[in-house]
Amino acid sequence: MKKVRVFFSVIGALFFIVYMAVLIKATLFSFNEYVYGKSANLVLFDSIRLMWRSGDYYLIFKNIIGNIILFLPLGLLLPLIFRVFNSWRLMFVIGFGTSFVIEVLQYEYAKRIFDIDDILLNGLGAMTGLFIYKFFALLFRLMERPFTGKKKKK
Repeated sequence: MKKVRVFFSVIGALFFIVYMAVLIKATLFSFNEYVYGKSANLVLFDSIRLMWRSGDYYLIFKNIIGNIILFLPLGLLLPLIFRVFNSWRLMFVIGFGTSFVIEVLQYEYAKRIFDIDDILLNGLGAMTGLFIYKFFALLFRLMERPFTGKKKKK
């Protein structure tokens, strides 16, 4: 089992490096057709409400689902590489903290919007990634145990 764990850790680390490069490119160096300069949204759900009122459902889907999916690998890969990240509290801090740092950098250097809604959705994505990791980790543990048809004694 240790060899399998090491294998998944190495593969996870390689994917994590690629993921971080894509995340930085997508958040700090990409052109966004919907942003017209540097601004900040500090009111929770304000940008989501504005998009909803616009009736642009593609934009709503792209923003909400995109922000969640963007951080899903963070919650999935970190605990795969390092067991210490298999914690809801720690992933909460890592997910929301990483998103906060990216939003500040977007605002300051990429001249884009700092959006509290993005932080919420990105954090939700990291937590969803951890949920998926925990689900599959449980599945693998259950598959490892031999099935005897008898209840395990405590």
